[in-house]
Amino acid sequence: MASIVNIGLRIPSVHPTDVEAVRRFILEAENLGYHSIWVGDHVYYRVDVVDPLVLLTWAAAQTSRVRLGTAVMLTAYRNPVLLAKTASSIDYLSGGRLTLGISIGGTEAEYKSLGVAMNERVAHLRENVAVMRSLWAGEDVSYDGRYRQIEHGTMSPKPKQLSADKTGVPLWFGGGSEPMLRRLAEIADGWVGSGGAPAENFVSGVESIKGFAKEKGRNPDTLGYSKLINVSVADTKAKAYDLAKEHWSEYYGPNFDVDKSSIYGEPEAVRAGLREFSEADTPEVTLILEPSSLDIAQLELLAKTTENLTG
Repeated sequence: MASIVNIGLRIPSVHPTDVEAVRRFILEAENLGYHSIWVGDHVYYRVDVVDPLVLLTWAAAQTSRVRLGTAVMLTAYRNPVLLAKTASSIDYLSGGRLTLGISIGGTEAEYKSLGVAMNERVAHLRENVAVMRSLWAGEDVSYDGRYRQIEHGTMSPKPKQLSADKTGVPLWFGGGSEPMLRRLAEIADGWVGSGGAPAENFVSGVESIKGFAKEKGRNPDTLGYSKLINVSVADTKAKAYDLAKEHWSEYYGPNFDVDKSSIYGEPEAVRAGLREFSEADTPEVTLILEPSSLDIAQLELLAKTTENLTG
């Protein structure tokens, strides 16, 4: 069982985006003591998805304590040099609060528009990780890769989190397939478990990662573990269901299965559902909860619901 359970929030993607509501959401998340604020990513989508690093820069300027993360960012089609620069700058300006959850997701239209072959996204991901870490940690960097060639690369300012035992901004991989978990255990700093997957999948995924990490000679307890969870809490189960159905059907489409892909209901039921994720055998776990609305009352109720889950 996890010794420490952190409760984070992912800002819901809505249509249309109410900027003032998002601002209140961010400020109240910090005021209520949430551990972290996370954002999603898409270039093209059916609802408003603000660029994740722009949104986190905006959030960083309005907060002082809460950690900031992407859950997850689609990095395989991005220029890793520019991404390294932007991430380093955010981490520096925020006082070392950034975590990049990254993945190989996305749509064919997004990859095609950005000039990257979708069937080469794993190779892009690996190279992008190597490029970013080299630029964060090194001076006068040279890199001769399949997609990127770097000469005399010195990036300043460095990430605030760069230290003798840290390679800069933590890079956590999203996904749940065995190849992705093996990849994670080899080169990533942590895991963002996919939204919708049940608790038993997360618990077994943690065990798989720990085993793969040991195979690579890594200490699995040095990795971060988190889980993205769709949550809707209300004073009645029916109301919580309706809020969940309205929100996630808008994001995922009309076939979204509330029962299969979210935890919803009255506070006690939601608390019990979330507690199952803390059964993962790791020192610390972060539950990244996406509520069913930007409503502050939902945040306050969710904070009370999760009080006895935190370490």
